[in-house]
Amino acid sequence: MPSPVEWGKRPSKKASAASPTALDSFVHPAKGKALRRLNLNIPAGLHARIKAQCALEGRDMTEVLIEML
Repeated sequence: MPSPVEWGKRPSKKASAASPTALDSFVHPAKGKALRRLNLNIPAGLHARIKAQCALEGRDMTEVLIEML
């Protein structure tokens, strides 16, 4: 289990040296589908370009954006 976050304090070097595998298991937990909503504002033109490209590829925008992040 990851250590608790201490808001307002500088992260330790140990915390910043997490392996990509450890980060993937944190982002994609093994049990169930623990999803969280992320809202952000982007320019309308960028949204249109992402949506159009996803439509051309026949892919879901959520899937593509998760890969990008």
